[in-house]
Amino acid sequence: MLGDSVLGLAAIIATTLSWSLAPVFVSRAARRKGNMSPLVFNAARMLFAMIILVPMAYLLEGFPLDTPWFSLRFELGVWIGGVFSTVIGDTLFVYSVSVVGASIALPISYLFVIWSALYDYLRGVVGGKVLVAAGLAFIGVWLVSRSARNDAKDEQAKNATLPIMAAIGTSLVWAVSMYAYKAAMSVSGEYSVAAARSVATVAILLPYVLRVKELEGVLIDTFISSFFGYFFGTVTFLVALGLLPASIVGVGIALTPFVTQLLSIPLAREKVGAETIIGGIVLAIAIALTQLR
Repeated sequence: MLGDSVLGLAAIIATTLSWSLAPVFVSRAARRKGNMSPLVFNAARMLFAMIILVPMAYLLEGFPLDTPWFSLRFELGVWIGGVFSTVIGDTLFVYSVSVVGASIALPISYLFVIWSALYDYLRGVVGGKVLVAAGLAFIGVWLVSRSARNDAKDEQAKNATLPIMAAIGTSLVWAVSMYAYKAAMSVSGEYSVAAARSVATVAILLPYVLRVKELEGVLIDTFISSFFGYFFGTVTFLVALGLLPASIVGVGIALTPFVTQLLSIPLAREKVGAETIIGGIVLAIAIALTQLR
């Protein structure tokens, strides 16, 4: 139906903007706060997400009473797809953003789509065009990484190897977590998985949650990045998947790294050079190729 298509397109746009905005506010918080602890920042973000997700999961899916707690798939999905992804992957991501900015860190972190596609290629699930996409992706990441060094203003950012490696590490963790998360969703609703993830992560990071006062001055940025990254973007993504084929949704989401670069200029006051933009575009094309069926 035309109405579903229009609503699905609107959901794709909302998802792309949400997931593009979230890292921009991470970058803005890092620039304002200076020496900000990634673990404290992520603990606060997940706490904010838990406050929203748990009531929603209760209303829509009967969480926690109707949740399959004794299912191995559910537990692996929550702990590997959720907690491990947040504690390790998202912490590496926040560190990378805090040093080189969202315009650099996010495109590199989005290599998780390429790793997943290559894994599916080895399993015989997708065709050879994934290899072309992987080649384009690495060219895009090379351009973005180059610009991280060329455009740096301070000594920490000039030595960009470590934060770039952190972004690559993020992409690997996110790729593994995606499959674990899918396993959990095969036995449970999406909101229950997300709510369980938030509760478990907050419990693990409780010592850092108690240090949330350290984020004084950037709590609004912290909440906004949590809202768009962990809640609103996830909801609109699920709406889009329910209305449109996954391939169309995937192509739309491929624009996220490029949109992040554009938003980083006015919102986070990042300097985004030509190589960064070109690299983001090349990576977006590569991601789109992996999603076309």
